Amino acid sequence: MPFVTAAVCLLYYLMICRYVGRWNSTFSRFWICCGLVSVCYGIAGGWFPTVMIQALSFAWILFWVVILAVWIRMAVFGHRQAAGNLEYLIVLGAKVDGTRITSSLKLRLDRAYTYATANPSVRIVVSGGQGRGEDIPEAKAMADYLVSRGMKRERIFLEDQSSTTEENLRFTAQMLPGLVTRRVGVVTNSFHIYRACLLGKQVGYKRLFSVPAGSEPVLYFNYVVREALAVLMLPLKRYIIRH
Repeated sequence: MPFVTAAVCLLYYLMICRYVGRWNSTFSRFWICCGLVSVCYGIAGGWFPTVMIQALSFAWILFWVVILAVWIRMAVFGHRQAAGNLEYLIVLGAKVDGTRITSSLKLRLDRAYTYATANPSVRIVVSGGQGRGEDIPEAKAMADYLVSRGMKRERIFLEDQSSTTEENLRFTAQMLPGLVTRRVGVVTNSFHIYRACLLGKQVGYKRLFSVPAGSEPVLYFNYVVREALAVLMLPLKRYIIRH
Protein backbone atom coordinates (compact mmCIF):
# COMPACT_ATOMS: atom_id res chain seq x y z
CA MET A 1 0.00 0.00 0.00
CA PRO A 2 2.72 2.59 0.79
CA PHE A 3 4.26 2.03 -2.65
CA VAL A 4 0.88 2.47 -4.32
CA THR A 5 0.45 5.75 -2.43
CA ALA A 6 3.92 6.84 -3.52
CA ALA A 7 3.12 6.04 -7.15
CA VAL A 8 -0.15 7.99 -6.99
CA CYS A 9 1.63 11.02 -5.48
CA LEU A 10 4.33 10.93 -8.14
CA LEU A 11 1.79 10.60 -10.95
CA TYR A 12 -0.17 13.55 -9.60
CA TYR A 13 3.00 15.63 -9.42
CA LEU A 14 3.78 14.78 -13.05
CA MET A 15 0.21 15.67 -14.06
CA ILE A 16 0.61 19.09 -12.45
CA CYS A 17 3.96 19.65 -14.17
CA ARG A 18 2.57 18.70 -17.55
CA TYR A 19 -0.49 20.90 -17.08
CA VAL A 20 1.35 24.07 -16.04
CA GLY A 21 4.44 23.45 -18.17
CA ARG A 22 7.03 23.73 -15.40
CA TRP A 23 8.54 21.60 -12.64
CA ASN A 24 8.22 24.02 -9.73
CA SER A 25 4.56 24.93 -9.72
CA THR A 26 3.19 26.27 -6.44
CA PHE A 27 3.08 23.58 -3.75
CA SER A 28 3.55 20.77 -6.29
CA ARG A 29 6.68 19.44 -4.59
CA PHE A 30 4.54 18.53 -1.60
CA TRP A 31 3.51 15.45 -3.57
CA ILE A 32 7.12 14.39 -4.05
CA CYS A 33 7.59 14.65 -0.29
CA CYS A 34 4.45 12.57 0.31
CA GLY A 35 5.75 9.97 -2.11
CA LEU A 36 9.15 9.80 -0.42
CA VAL A 37 7.55 9.48 3.01
CA SER A 38 5.41 6.62 1.72
CA VAL A 39 8.43 4.84 0.24
CA CYS A 40 10.41 5.22 3.47
CA TYR A 41 7.44 3.94 5.44
CA GLY A 42 7.17 0.91 3.18
CA ILE A 43 10.89 0.09 3.32
CA ALA A 44 11.56 0.76 6.99
CA GLY A 45 8.17 -0.25 8.41
CA GLY A 46 9.40 -3.67 9.54
CA TRP A 47 12.32 -2.19 11.46
CA PHE A 48 10.26 -0.39 14.10
CA PRO A 49 8.05 -1.64 16.94
CA THR A 50 4.42 -2.26 16.05
CA VAL A 51 3.21 0.44 18.44
CA MET A 52 5.35 3.04 16.66
CA ILE A 53 4.04 1.98 13.26
CA GLN A 54 0.49 2.22 14.55
CA ALA A 55 1.14 5.69 15.97
CA LEU A 56 2.59 6.89 12.67
CA SER A 57 -0.34 5.41 10.76
CA PHE A 58 -2.81 7.11 13.10
CA ALA A 59 -1.03 10.46 12.72
CA TRP A 60 -1.08 10.14 8.91
CA ILE A 61 -4.79 9.30 8.86
CA LEU A 62 -5.55 12.11 11.30
CA PHE A 63 -3.71 14.57 9.05
CA TRP A 64 -5.94 13.73 6.10
CA VAL A 65 -9.10 13.75 8.22
CA VAL A 66 -8.28 17.30 9.34
CA ILE A 67 -7.57 18.32 5.73
CA LEU A 68 -10.94 16.83 4.73
CA ALA A 69 -12.75 18.74 7.49
CA VAL A 70 -11.24 22.06 6.40
CA TRP A 71 -11.95 21.25 2.75
CA ILE A 72 -15.65 20.77 3.52
CA ARG A 73 -15.75 24.28 4.99
CA MET A 74 -13.83 25.61 1.99
CA ALA A 75 -16.24 23.89 -0.39
CA VAL A 76 -19.22 25.58 1.27
CA PHE A 77 -17.68 29.00 0.70
CA GLY A 78 -16.59 28.04 -2.80
CA HIS A 79 -20.16 27.28 -3.89
CA ARG A 80 -21.91 30.29 -2.38
CA GLN A 81 -23.88 32.58 -4.63
CA ALA A 82 -22.44 36.08 -4.84
CA ALA A 83 -24.38 38.76 -2.95
CA GLY A 84 -26.05 41.54 -4.87
CA ASN A 85 -25.62 45.31 -4.52
CA LEU A 86 -21.91 45.19 -3.74
CA GLU A 87 -20.12 48.52 -3.95
CA TYR A 88 -16.62 47.18 -4.65
CA LEU A 89 -15.03 43.98 -5.86
CA ILE A 90 -11.50 43.17 -4.76
CA VAL A 91 -9.92 40.78 -7.27
CA LEU A 92 -6.98 39.03 -5.65
CA GLY A 93 -3.85 38.72 -7.75
CA ALA A 94 -2.08 35.55 -8.82
CA LYS A 95 1.03 34.61 -10.76
CA VAL A 96 1.65 36.46 -14.04
CA ASP A 97 3.95 34.90 -16.64
CA GLY A 98 5.90 37.93 -17.82
CA THR A 99 2.96 40.12 -18.78
CA ARG A 100 0.47 37.32 -19.47
CA ILE A 101 -2.17 36.37 -16.95
CA THR A 102 -2.34 32.71 -15.97
CA SER A 103 -5.38 30.45 -16.19
CA SER A 104 -6.29 30.71 -12.50
CA LEU A 105 -6.08 34.49 -12.63
CA LYS A 106 -8.17 34.60 -15.80
CA LEU A 107 -10.93 32.70 -13.99
CA ARG A 108 -10.94 35.36 -11.27
CA LEU A 109 -11.01 38.23 -13.74
CA ASP A 110 -13.75 36.66 -15.85
CA ARG A 111 -15.86 36.21 -12.72
CA ALA A 112 -15.33 39.85 -11.76
CA TYR A 113 -16.19 40.96 -15.30
CA THR A 114 -19.41 38.94 -15.29
CA TYR A 115 -20.48 40.39 -11.94
CA ALA A 116 -19.53 43.95 -12.92
CA THR A 117 -21.43 43.65 -16.21
CA ALA A 118 -24.57 42.62 -14.32
CA ASN A 119 -24.00 45.34 -11.68
CA PRO A 120 -22.90 48.52 -13.50
CA SER A 121 -22.42 50.56 -10.31
CA VAL A 122 -19.80 48.25 -8.76
CA ARG A 123 -16.18 49.35 -8.86
CA ILE A 124 -13.26 46.95 -9.15
CA VAL A 125 -9.98 46.87 -7.27
CA VAL A 126 -7.32 44.66 -8.86
CA SER A 127 -4.72 43.81 -6.24
CA GLY A 128 -1.25 42.34 -6.70
CA GLY A 129 2.34 43.51 -6.82
CA GLN A 130 5.25 42.42 -9.02
CA GLY A 131 6.98 39.21 -8.04
CA ARG A 132 9.71 36.96 -9.37
CA GLY A 133 9.28 36.14 -13.05
CA GLU A 134 6.77 38.94 -13.56
CA ASP A 135 7.62 41.82 -15.91
CA ILE A 136 4.82 44.03 -14.61
CA PRO A 137 2.73 44.18 -11.43
CA GLU A 138 -0.12 41.69 -11.36
CA ALA A 139 -2.56 44.57 -10.86
CA LYS A 140 -1.55 46.17 -14.17
CA ALA A 141 -1.88 42.90 -16.08
CA MET A 142 -5.29 42.38 -14.49
CA ALA A 143 -6.49 45.88 -15.32
CA ASP A 144 -5.26 45.58 -18.92
CA TYR A 145 -7.16 42.31 -19.32
CA LEU A 146 -10.41 43.79 -18.01
CA VAL A 147 -10.05 46.81 -20.28
CA SER A 148 -9.40 44.52 -23.25
CA ARG A 149 -12.75 42.89 -22.51
CA GLY A 150 -14.49 46.25 -22.61
CA MET A 151 -14.43 47.36 -18.98
CA LYS A 152 -14.08 51.13 -18.57
CA ARG A 153 -10.76 51.95 -16.97
CA GLU A 154 -12.30 54.56 -14.68
CA ARG A 155 -14.14 51.74 -12.88
CA ILE A 156 -10.85 50.04 -12.01
CA PHE A 157 -8.51 50.83 -9.11
CA LEU A 158 -5.00 49.39 -8.96
CA GLU A 159 -3.28 48.21 -5.77
CA ASP A 160 0.15 47.13 -7.00
CA GLN A 161 2.31 46.72 -3.89
CA SER A 162 0.99 43.59 -2.17
CA SER A 163 2.61 40.17 -2.25
CA THR A 164 0.28 38.07 -0.05
CA THR A 165 -3.47 37.62 0.36
CA GLU A 166 -3.43 39.52 3.63
CA GLU A 167 -1.56 42.39 2.01
CA ASN A 168 -4.03 42.39 -0.90
CA LEU A 169 -6.82 43.14 1.53
CA ARG A 170 -4.90 45.36 3.94
CA PHE A 171 -3.29 47.59 1.30
CA THR A 172 -6.58 47.93 -0.56
CA ALA A 173 -8.29 49.09 2.64
CA GLN A 174 -5.51 51.62 3.21
CA MET A 175 -5.78 52.87 -0.38
CA LEU A 176 -9.54 53.46 -0.15
CA PRO A 177 -10.40 54.88 3.31
CA GLY A 178 -13.78 53.76 4.57
CA LEU A 179 -13.78 50.64 2.41
CA VAL A 180 -13.92 48.31 5.41
CA THR A 181 -17.45 49.50 6.24
CA ARG A 182 -18.84 49.16 2.70
CA ARG A 183 -20.36 46.15 1.00
CA VAL A 184 -17.30 44.57 -0.56
CA GLY A 185 -16.91 41.34 -2.50
CA VAL A 186 -13.66 39.42 -2.67
CA VAL A 187 -13.07 37.57 -5.93
CA THR A 188 -10.77 34.57 -6.06
CA ASN A 189 -10.81 30.89 -6.98
CA SER A 190 -13.12 28.59 -5.05
CA PHE A 191 -10.28 26.86 -3.19
CA HIS A 192 -8.97 30.23 -1.96
CA ILE A 193 -12.15 32.09 -1.04
CA TYR A 194 -12.51 30.73 2.50
CA ARG A 195 -9.05 31.82 3.66
CA ALA A 196 -9.45 35.16 1.89
CA CYS A 197 -12.67 35.86 3.82
CA LEU A 198 -11.04 34.85 7.11
CA LEU A 199 -8.14 37.21 6.46
CA GLY A 200 -10.50 39.98 5.41
CA LYS A 201 -12.28 39.80 8.75
CA GLN A 202 -8.92 39.90 10.54
CA VAL A 203 -7.93 42.99 8.57
CA GLY A 204 -11.15 44.71 9.65
CA TYR A 205 -13.70 44.39 6.83
CA LYS A 206 -17.18 44.56 8.35
CA ARG A 207 -19.28 43.53 5.32
CA LEU A 208 -17.13 41.26 3.20
CA PHE A 209 -18.83 38.82 0.83
CA SER A 210 -17.44 35.95 -1.20
CA VAL A 211 -17.60 36.03 -5.00
CA PRO A 212 -16.05 32.68 -5.88
CA ALA A 213 -14.56 32.00 -9.28
CA GLY A 214 -13.95 28.60 -10.80
CA SER A 215 -10.87 26.46 -10.32
CA GLU A 216 -8.80 24.36 -12.69
CA PRO A 217 -9.70 20.68 -12.11
CA VAL A 218 -6.13 19.36 -12.41
CA LEU A 219 -4.80 21.82 -9.85
CA TYR A 220 -7.80 21.85 -7.52
CA PHE A 221 -6.69 19.13 -5.08
CA ASN A 222 -3.14 20.50 -4.98
CA TYR A 223 -4.42 23.92 -3.96
CA VAL A 224 -7.04 22.51 -1.59
CA VAL A 225 -4.29 20.88 0.50
CA ARG A 226 -2.16 24.02 0.39
CA GLU A 227 -5.07 26.24 1.44
CA ALA A 228 -6.18 23.86 4.19
CA LEU A 229 -2.68 23.93 5.69
CA ALA A 230 -2.61 27.73 5.40
CA VAL A 231 -5.98 27.96 7.20
CA LEU A 232 -4.71 25.70 9.98
CA MET A 233 -1.66 27.95 10.37
CA LEU A 234 -3.68 31.14 10.85
CA PRO A 235 -4.15 30.75 14.65
CA LEU A 236 -0.42 30.13 15.07
CA LYS A 237 0.42 33.24 13.05
CA ARG A 238 -1.96 35.33 15.16
CA TYR A 239 -0.34 33.99 18.33
CA ILE A 240 3.16 34.81 17.06
CA ILE A 241 2.11 38.34 16.09
CA ARG A 242 0.55 38.97 19.53
CA HIS A 243 3.59 37.67 21.39
